[in-house]
Amino acid sequence: MKKSHVLLVFTFLLLIPYLCSLLIIGIGYDALVLHSADLFRTTIGALVGAIIMFAIKATIQRPVDLLAVAVDDGFFKQLLRFFSIRRRYLLLFANMVLDFILCFAATFLVRNCLTLDQIVGKSVGIVFLIMLLSTCLGAYVEYDNLSIDPKQH
Repeated sequence: MKKSHVLLVFTFLLLIPYLCSLLIIGIGYDALVLHSADLFRTTIGALVGAIIMFAIKATIQRPVDLLAVAVDDGFFKQLLRFFSIRRRYLLLFANMVLDFILCFAATFLVRNCLTLDQIVGKSVGIVFLIMLLSTCLGAYVEYDNLSIDPKQH
């Protein structure tokens, strides 16, 4: 697989949906939790968000492994390994801590960048639409290489 295809698949199938997932966690938290600016409640929300992000990474394990096999670039391979959950426990813990920090930041940024009407309004639908289109584009670019049986057409 060419590096340009790997980069397209990575961007549309992994990176954009990951960022959208963070936004959905932030929007969902700020829309559902009364007194969402409380530090303790934000910490609990970020912890739950980090667990959700870990579960999301479990569902994309096969495409991540297939992309990692097709990449020779060391930096890009390490970037792909960020989405992998088949690693040593210390790296898994570090990944969970990073997801916790990103979920905490997402709840904070959503709360400070959007009004309450925008948060409880159409923002989740817009983020879901972006995620759906991105995933569809990523899957379209390299469907044959990411399918379970690459010989099927």
